Amino acid sequence: MKHYMRSYWTKYKQLYKKGLKGIAAFLAIGAIVFFVLATIASRGMGVIFNEVMARQTMMRGTVTVESLSATPWGTLSFTDLVWTDPDGRRLITVPDGKIRVNMWDVVTRNFKASAINGIELNDAVIVVDLDENNRLDFVPASPDVKKPLNEVEPRPKPPKKTTQERQEELGNKVRNFNWQGQHLDLKIRLRNSQLEVFNRNRHYVMKDVNARIDLDSNRAVHIDMETGKFGGTAIGDGLVLKGRVDLKDVLKHRMPQLDLQFDVKGVDPSSLGFGENIHDAMTLLTKVTGDFNRPFAKGRVTMPILRIPALTFDNVVGDVTYQDGILNFSNVNANVFSGKLEAKGVYNLDTRAYTITGVAKDLDSSVALKTPEFLVPVSANLNFKSEGMPRDMEVWGNFWSGEGHYMLIPIKNITGNFHNKGRHLSFSDVKVNTKITTISTNALRIDDGQLTMGPLNITSHGGSNFIIYDEDSFDELDETIDRIKEGMNQASENSKRASESAKGLTDVKIPDDVKGSIKDLKRQMDSVKDSVESIKIN
Repeated sequence: MKHYMRSYWTKYKQLYKKGLKGIAAFLAIGAIVFFVLATIASRGMGVIFNEVMARQTMMRGTVTVESLSATPWGTLSFTDLVWTDPDGRRLITVPDGKIRVNMWDVVTRNFKASAINGIELNDAVIVVDLDENNRLDFVPASPDVKKPLNEVEPRPKPPKKTTQERQEELGNKVRNFNWQGQHLDLKIRLRNSQLEVFNRNRHYVMKDVNARIDLDSNRAVHIDMETGKFGGTAIGDGLVLKGRVDLKDVLKHRMPQLDLQFDVKGVDPSSLGFGENIHDAMTLLTKVTGDFNRPFAKGRVTMPILRIPALTFDNVVGDVTYQDGILNFSNVNANVFSGKLEAKGVYNLDTRAYTITGVAKDLDSSVALKTPEFLVPVSANLNFKSEGMPRDMEVWGNFWSGEGHYMLIPIKNITGNFHNKGRHLSFSDVKVNTKITTISTNALRIDDGQLTMGPLNITSHGGSNFIIYDEDSFDELDETIDRIKEGMNQASENSKRASESAKGLTDVKIPDDVKGSIKDLKRQMDSVKDSVESIKIN
């Protein structure tokens, strides 16, 4: 029995070894055949590429390249790729890049979208249009892609179309890109590219775009993108977009779901319409969720410094939300002139209209006015409003103070209202209360740096004294002071002449009985002269 089992096991091992050798030989022959076929296919890649482009249905128009080179492992390198629409307008230009394909699909000539599993684009110019439902399409570049970023149009210019063309577009918009439910599973890489984006009434041009996009149209899109400076609807230093777009429910006719980190760095407030000369950088750090066609963003807004007319804010930090083109700011806090600001506001990204309200407490007047002699803690209600044009910005509110002093004059409190629009700042109902008087005015204006003051009322607390200085009174006072100065100068000259005359009397022989009287008169003249000359009036 033992001999029988040993013989059976020996035969089994021999057969097993032959089987392994056969499998190995089959695999080796298969690999060699595939390599030969892949090599043959790679050498004819130009023909294959043209055939693939002719058969594909996702992109309207034509895709051409200047040169192609390929490896047997499915890497296709190209130069000067151009995608044009049926009218010959360029949609995408790529100086160089790579396409990775499934070589089995190439060898078997099973040409379809799934044959591509990787795309690398270097220094590409890509123009994307997102419609009302955020469906992606590729369109021709605008002239703005060649302009400096600060000259990019904030709003897209509508193309010139006939009435018939507009009617046809409303009925059935022709799209340049549509995957039509085809399964895509590929990795996309962008390096040092330029991206132009049209989205409803918004327009952006982005430089130095670097991105890694892993796309599986049956599951999700993973995005890791960072840009350099951008211009258009907003001007800033860069964007960061990272996260996931869930596509599993797309086949059920549901919108993709977002889970993204979206950061906007160094936004110029002036580009958003927050005043013509407000250029202090603003950063938004947000988390984006919700449907792809109606995203909701929530996060923080920060500004190291914010300078507006008459006010300088430090360390601005607040909450921000975004949806449907509306930015809501809340719980905004900042330091201002050694005091604190609490504010909130609403901003419309499409119209650029905004309203902001806030309360500033315990501002140091000596810091605000750069006058250490004037020390009063001031608080104010602030209101900012614009209908969309920077020059239309209005600032108004009221202010009040606690006790303080101006030089040696104690101040009980100050109250009043203010209004600022453009280069016109006005104050009304201003009252300065001291222990003995109340100083008030209803008209104080600064226009283009020129101060104009209306009636100034000074009233004692007992009510016994009431003095009004208006503009005419100030003019009369100036004239009076001029007359006084002129009279003093004349008096000085008269005293000089009188003194010289008195000195001349020493050469005249005078009787002894009047000499004493003349000496006394001379001393009096000299005293008057010295007194007059000591008076200074500016």
